[in-house]
Amino acid sequence: MTTPSGQEEGGEDSKPQDVTHTETKLEEAFHPDEPGGCPEEISEGATVVAKGNHVVPAGVAVEELKNYGGQKDLKNLCPDSVRDWLTRKELWHVYDKFVDSVVADRSTRGPLGKWKDAQFISVLDQFRDDFAEQGVKVALCKRRSGSGTFRWLEFIDRTVAGDYVPQFDVANLSGQVINTCYTKLEFPNGVAVEELKQWRGRERLKEKIPIQVEKMLQEHNLMEEYHQMVNHCIEAGCGAKFKMWNIDKLKEIMLIYQPMFAEKGVDVFVSHKQEYVSHGQYGGHNEYFRWIEFVDRKKQPNYHPQRDAESKKQVCVIS
Repeated sequence: MTTPSGQEEGGEDSKPQDVTHTETKLEEAFHPDEPGGCPEEISEGATVVAKGNHVVPAGVAVEELKNYGGQKDLKNLCPDSVRDWLTRKELWHVYDKFVDSVVADRSTRGPLGKWKDAQFISVLDQFRDDFAEQGVKVALCKRRSGSGTFRWLEFIDRTVAGDYVPQFDVANLSGQVINTCYTKLEFPNGVAVEELKQWRGRERLKEKIPIQVEKMLQEHNLMEEYHQMVNHCIEAGCGAKFKMWNIDKLKEIMLIYQPMFAEKGVDVFVSHKQEYVSHGQYGGHNEYFRWIEFVDRKKQPNYHPQRDAESKKQVCVIS
C-alpha cells in the first residue's frame, strides 16, 4: 500500500509502504496555492472558470451555470461582463429569446433542476444562426473533475478570438472516454486518445490501435512514425522490475517523437491521473491512469491536455 502522495509515478518498482490514512484523497482537488492552479496573473480580458482550473481567452464572454436550479439565475442574473458584451454586439434581443426558450422548455432540466446537456443544446441550435450573423459562436461547455462538474456558456467573438475552439464544448465531444475511479474524462473532436493500460499494457498497446487514432494518423500520413513510437514505448517505457508503465520514461520518449508528429500537424502528449483509493482503517492504494493524446492542430488549435504528465495535480488549462 502507498500513501496518498504515493510513490512517484516513475517509481512503481519501489517497495510499497504501510498506510494508516482513512480518508479518500483525490489528486485533482484544487488548491489555489499549489502547483496546477491558475497563475495569479492571466492575460487581460481572460476569464477564469471551473473553480480556477480553466481560463477562457479575451474575446469570449462567459456565463457560468448552476448545476441545479440554474434556470432562475440564467433568467434573472446576467453577469456584467456578458451584459456589456451583448450591448456592444447588439445581441440583446437574440440572447433574451434564447434564455426565455431554455427556461420555458422543461425538457432542458431534470426533476431536481439539473441541466440536460442534449436538450439544452437542441434549444441553443435554434439560435446559432442568429448569433452567427453578428460574428458570434455560442458553446455550452462542461468540465468534470474531483472538484465537481462545471457548466458555462461561451459567447465567442470571432473578430477578437479568431480561430479559438472551446475544448469543453459539449456539442463537439468525440465520444472518447476514459473512466477513472472517481470521474469520467471526455475528449473533443480533433483529439484522438490511446489509453495505456496498467496490466498487460505493452501487449495491449501492440495488439490494437483505437479507430480514432488510426483515422487521424492515416489522414496525416503518420502511421510509420506511430509504429516506431509504439515499439519504443514497449521496449523502453516500463519499469525494470514490474514491467509497468514508467511516466518519466514515457515523457522522455515523447520528446523524441513530438517534433516528428508536429511537422505533419499533430501534437502528441502523454497524460496521467493518479487517484488514492481508501481501504478505510486498512489504509489504501494509488490507482494510475495513463494515456497518449494526439491533437490535430487544424481542428484544435488551442487545445491543452486536461491532465499534465509533468504534474501530479490537474493543470490550469489556459486556452
